[in-house]
Amino acid sequence: MNNEIKFIMSELELIYGYYQDNFSLKRIKTYILSMPEGTKITKVETGNVPMYGQDLPLPIAQFSDETDSVGLLQVTHTMIKDRGVEVFAQDAERVKDLVNRLIELIQPAK
Repeated sequence: MNNEIKFIMSELELIYGYYQDNFSLKRIKTYILSMPEGTKITKVETGNVPMYGQDLPLPIAQFSDETDSVGLLQVTHTMIKDRGVEVFAQDAERVKDLVNRLIELIQPAK
């Protein structure tokens, strides 16, 4: 694993550690780092997800089979109450940038 990949993973571990979201971090590791033969995360975009009565900007993973997309950040009602939407937008953008860069490094375009 090269240094840039290690840096990206440590950044993601910090973000997901703050949100106490091991599930989404495990998804990234499974669908990007372990490079399964089947479905892979191919791109992450930020999208508004209705949650607890408001739209939150969250990172959304697109898969290679184009049949599904999943959120890559799990948040709780308490977090939403305690933090503004703009903070989630910043974190979502950071996760999107990091994961897309990780995809470029692991699965370079042909």
